[in-house]
Amino acid sequence: MKVLHLLYELKFSGAEVMYADAASLFQSLGCELGVVATASQIGEFAPVMERAGYTVYHLPYPNGYISRFIYYRYLCKLIRREKYDVVHVHTSALRWGGAFCAWLTGCRCVSTFHSTFPTHWYSRPWHIWLRMTAKYIFGARFQSISDSVCQNEKKRFLNNTKLVYNWYGCNRFFPAAEGEKANARKQLGIKNDAVVVVSVAGCREMKRHCDIIHAVNKIVAKCPQILYLHVGSGGYEKHERQLVAELGLDDYVMFCGAQQDVRRFLIASDIYLMTSRYEGIPITTIEAMACRIPCILYNVSGLRDFNNEEQCSLLIPENIDVLAEKIMELKNDGDLRDRLSAKAEALVHRKYFMEHNARQIFKMYQ
Repeated sequence: MKVLHLLYELKFSGAEVMYADAASLFQSLGCELGVVATASQIGEFAPVMERAGYTVYHLPYPNGYISRFIYYRYLCKLIRREKYDVVHVHTSALRWGGAFCAWLTGCRCVSTFHSTFPTHWYSRPWHIWLRMTAKYIFGARFQSISDSVCQNEKKRFLNNTKLVYNWYGCNRFFPAAEGEKANARKQLGIKNDAVVVVSVAGCREMKRHCDIIHAVNKIVAKCPQILYLHVGSGGYEKHERQLVAELGLDDYVMFCGAQQDVRRFLIASDIYLMTSRYEGIPITTIEAMACRIPCILYNVSGLRDFNNEEQCSLLIPENIDVLAEKIMELKNDGDLRDRLSAKAEALVHRKYFMEHNARQIFKMYQ
């Protein structure tokens, strides 16, 4: 079975990391794998996908409606020439077009919804129409990655989807062994007595890293050992760096850029933070929990899912003052840290296990 994934820019994030981790499993099930990067830039993760066994193509998706149908022609040629059996759509821009091309070429189509996409009242009917035609005319099978995404699709877009949870690379993310945290800090130039908070995400306004920076600014006076590890890069990074400079926090914020060895930064940290406006289900939060790093999360769609069964994180209002307060509370309460991290580790082993969840995706391919 040959499977072609349609993604946007190939970055060290979500779907790309997840499907690279699971490549050997899909290959053991008889899959040959390909991926199309549809952004103007192919992305820094492309070599990782190739090493995992993917054939990587770069076909930038155009903006104009007429040029898009020309694009569909090229995509159909690729599918026919390489004899792909399944097209797996991950990018929302090609939700309809990918299903259309799969239908034209006689392929099966699986389409994954990775986030709780918002919409305006005037564009909602259009998005519903795109989903319904892709599903009922072109035969696409729809999958959601989390409870929040599944509920959002059903409520907002009248779209029933199959729920298959995301997974993480359990061979890459696990708790620190004795002495490993100290070694990681030494490698990164972090003092042993530092109180380290970490975020792992691309720099976009909706991630609200500026909230973390402002919270650190509030903490510095009473906890001068505070250090914020900012792992990730993107278009909003320049604004975040300017804010750090304006607040005089250069000694308290470490911009680390996009990293391949994310675990090293997680196990060097004391607390993981996620302050997004909304999420699907963030892989980096799952990875932090797998490393037994206690988490503070804004109480928004996609993040509150982690506490659906029991308290596995501190869910807090979207408020900088509360964020700063809870960082200090978690710093000072070792029992709470241990309780949250133990429950979170058990949750990710149970719910976001790669072997089981990737096999569910394979069943959808069949």
